[in-house]
Amino acid sequence: MAGISQQPPILRHAEQLEEQINGYSTEADGLQKRPPTVLMKKLKSFQLVQDKQPKIHLINRDEKEQYFVSFNGERVQVFDLKGNEYTVKNATHPYIQTNKPLENIHTITQADYTFICNTEKVTRMKEDMESNAYADGVLIFIKEGQYGRLYSIKLNNEEIALHSTPTGKDPDDTKWLDTIYITNALSTSLNSHGRKHIKGAHWIYLQDIKEGKVTASDGFNNQALKVIRGEVTKVTDLPSTAPDGYIVKIRGDANKDDDYYLKYDEKANIWKETVKDGVKTTIDASTMPHALVRNSDNTFEIKELEWDKRLSGDEDSNPTPSFIDNKITDIFFFRNRLGFISGENVCLSCSGDYYNFFVDSATGIIDTDPIDLGVSSTRVSTLHSAVPFNQDLVLFSDSAQFILHAEGVLTPKNAYLAQVTAFSNDTSVRPEVSGRNIYFTSKRAEYTSVKEYYAVASDSSIKDASDVTSHVPNYIANTVYDLISNTNENLLLALSTADKTKIYVYKYLYAQEHKLQASWSHWQFKGEILGLGFINSSLYILMKYDNLVCLERLDITFNTEDFDKEPYRLMMDRKENITLQGTYDESLSTFTWNAKEHFETQRDVDFKYFIVLYDGRVFEGTDNKVTIPFVENLNGQKAYVGIAYNYKIKLSTIYIKHREQEGTQPMDNYRLILQYLKLQYSSTGNMFVLVQSTGKPLRKYHFTGRKVGNEVNRINVHPIITGEWQIPIHGTNTDTSITIENDSPLPSTLIGYTWMGNMTNRFRTI
Repeated sequence: MAGISQQPPILRHAEQLEEQINGYSTEADGLQKRPPTVLMKKLKSFQLVQDKQPKIHLINRDEKEQYFVSFNGERVQVFDLKGNEYTVKNATHPYIQTNKPLENIHTITQADYTFICNTEKVTRMKEDMESNAYADGVLIFIKEGQYGRLYSIKLNNEEIALHSTPTGKDPDDTKWLDTIYITNALSTSLNSHGRKHIKGAHWIYLQDIKEGKVTASDGFNNQALKVIRGEVTKVTDLPSTAPDGYIVKIRGDANKDDDYYLKYDEKANIWKETVKDGVKTTIDASTMPHALVRNSDNTFEIKELEWDKRLSGDEDSNPTPSFIDNKITDIFFFRNRLGFISGENVCLSCSGDYYNFFVDSATGIIDTDPIDLGVSSTRVSTLHSAVPFNQDLVLFSDSAQFILHAEGVLTPKNAYLAQVTAFSNDTSVRPEVSGRNIYFTSKRAEYTSVKEYYAVASDSSIKDASDVTSHVPNYIANTVYDLISNTNENLLLALSTADKTKIYVYKYLYAQEHKLQASWSHWQFKGEILGLGFINSSLYILMKYDNLVCLERLDITFNTEDFDKEPYRLMMDRKENITLQGTYDESLSTFTWNAKEHFETQRDVDFKYFIVLYDGRVFEGTDNKVTIPFVENLNGQKAYVGIAYNYKIKLSTIYIKHREQEGTQPMDNYRLILQYLKLQYSSTGNMFVLVQSTGKPLRKYHFTGRKVGNEVNRINVHPIITGEWQIPIHGTNTDTSITIENDSPLPSTLIGYTWMGNMTNRFRTI
């Protein structure tokens, strides 16, 4: 169950292997032949673009809404997990066009929306701005009337309006203190001086005064007559009404970031907060992430999203998000906020308002406002991935890890970003959360390491990482592009463009804070893997055979069957239940089935094909066909067909070890001749053991499960039995290799092995 090791054989644990292909290391049932794949459907409409590896995204909304989405760089296609294709409107939208879809398309699904980020696109603001039609004039606020005062308005020290109020000796003088009367009187005076203006109830707007200096005096310490030219220090300096659309700046008490702007709305008869005139207000949606939306009519559509406008403040009090004029490198959700990574910054939307990256009001910061933070490091740390983990957001650059954290509710006031570790990271692979750990990759000279990132048990704020590939340092090639986890089965899978027919498999097991299993191996397939994803314990795979793409399912379950009438679980890939149609030669009693035609392979391949009848009989063939001699006419019969895959394990060199306080240690100075190997097996029907000793011909031993006298040993029935099998070895331990294989449809499960041999000490201490 420990998988392979690339350490020197003398240092390996007894259960570690030299090689393991198409095996599955289970903690309860031993080392089994991996589960087969079942053909769901041939996706003949699946479109591939030459030299472009598609980006495959799995949508798992609920039990009824599960889809694969393909981005081939030119078009988007959607298939359900039965292989049915769905219409996608705007499938060739310009935003999803890219020469490297696998690298440049990032996706995340929330309910009916799958957000799409093209990391090649530079985000922009539109040229839309808030305009102020009254920017070239001056607003005069007649705030109050006083007895015996001279109200004067001057332009460049030249008087353009003048009005005096009575002294108040006459009781009727009070009516001449009404601000409406004073406003009308000043307006009349302006007209007499030929000055264009607009008159309101308590204000006068002087037009076309862009450069001139306007002053006002009232003989009352300038408390009765106010000149407003674009800004005031407090709201009480504003009239209750103003020209419709008039914008004024309210200067804050501290610095620029507490300034805000008001605009008069004549229809609502109120001052409303607004954005400074001349400031861009609108994000260009064509440059921003788009969404693949599922419609009510079971179609999908690529849509531009409606991003909220900047409705208040200016570049100081309500700044443009840091991702604008930059590329977005990742997209994520965290604590009910939509997040982007761009450069050294992480940006989160307003809480519960995914499309809003501006504050609601420049008058103050509230808990739901957006968050925009930059990392702090001694070196440039361009962020590439964001992974929500527990209550934190873990951010990855190429050489460091950062934590976005907040005590309690996440708000702009309590959120902080800090570097916690400095591990190298392959920026082309998105880290994968699996249970309590995060797995990420790191490139070395020619191979990739996989690291396990975790919180130290004694202090959850302290993070560390261990290399789970330390014992297989030269196993995974340097072109990994995806990690996929399944916590039901304690699995981590890795895909690489170096060999698209392989899945690297890491099987792990924890118990009471201790790791009991860390097994690496790989699964080999006949087709190229385009993408895959887990739904519970079922692995759905998009597999390409020449130019044909197939949807296949691999169920990680055992002691079961994939079809109701299987005689046993048939271990063959691309398995399906069909009605046989072939040619039958009655004179020779020979039936021939054209496998190449059925599987639609466009070239001659060296596949081994199987036909398994309902009664359990197995027939095999190569050369693109299966020819069965001395058999009845099988046309019209139901059968299972599939492609062989080989289960192969190679045992590590056997050494004698003894226990010490530090663990087991190899013995020195001895010669070991292996006599026999005893394999303990369970539910096994077939396997070969290949013994190769230096200077001797290869010996091949075949296990069929047939034992004389056993009740399951019947004609036309393949026995699946449990027991022990003894194989002769007769070779020295260091010169003998032992390999176990099974490419038949019959299962194989190894529980363990023991060996017998003769040991001779080379010398002894006296």
